[in-house]
Amino acid sequence: MELHEVYDSLEKELYAQSEVELVLLKGHLILEQAINQHLLLYIESKKSLDALNLMFAKKVDLLVALEGSKPSAWQEYVPYIKRINSIRNKLAHQLNFDGYHDDLKAWACDVVGYTPKTLNRQATYRNTVAKAFCFLVGFLVGVCAIRQEVASIKI
Repeated sequence: MELHEVYDSLEKELYAQSEVELVLLKGHLILEQAINQHLLLYIESKKSLDALNLMFAKKVDLLVALEGSKPSAWQEYVPYIKRINSIRNKLAHQLNFDGYHDDLKAWACDVVGYTPKTLNRQATYRNTVAKAFCFLVGFLVGVCAIRQEVASIKI
């Protein structure tokens, strides 16, 4: 998936969903595509990246390691990325895990920086989760696009 396609998929895939579980699962996939784009700044091709057969958490760890001590604003969002991966894994791998709603609500509010008056309405809850994914993915895509542009400038 190209960088512009990652960003374009947000509205199409997230806001079209009525179930918060699908927003979580699809948002996680889109976030992974944004991380892949960052990794492709360091790895020659998508084929080479795919050959590593890395799970989401290992991709995040690899990107943090590759970035090293470079000043990078996106790294302050790594804890949010790791938290959403943990929530997604609980939902995907535990048959009777209903407690994720509280974790997901807290995560979304932390990412967007505010708490709506109520997250009890399904639409408000879903939209807040979608906004949180949009914020993280949009930020990652923007940073990646700037880095690609800078890398393409020949001095």
